[in-house]
Amino acid sequence: MEWDLDLASDIELYDMYSEGLTFSDPDFIYFIPMARERVARKLDYGKKVSETDLNRLRLVDSYVLSNLESLPEDFDEDDPNQPFERWWWHLKAIKEDRFPRKFLPRSQGKA
Repeated sequence: MEWDLDLASDIELYDMYSEGLTFSDPDFIYFIPMARERVARKLDYGKKVSETDLNRLRLVDSYVLSNLESLPEDFDEDDPNQPFERWWWHLKAIKEDRFPRKFLPRSQGKA
């Protein structure tokens, strides 16, 4: 995994890809899981995060989860080998209500 972008830039990239769910290039949708994973890995390895970046990340997560109805029917990026805590690898299952809600971010109110 490349580490050339700072955390804020990775969140911005994740945000850009998430826009594919509503009004941008629908091909961006397929990059959402990997973009979110880049952010998560940096956080896992102790990358410092500002309150501004954390709030933006929460907003993008909320945006993604609120717009999954736009996920293409042929979306096949779900990875059953990923733990539920890594919910971004289970977007189709979330859309189809087959995902344990307790693993979704609390900002969704679905815990």
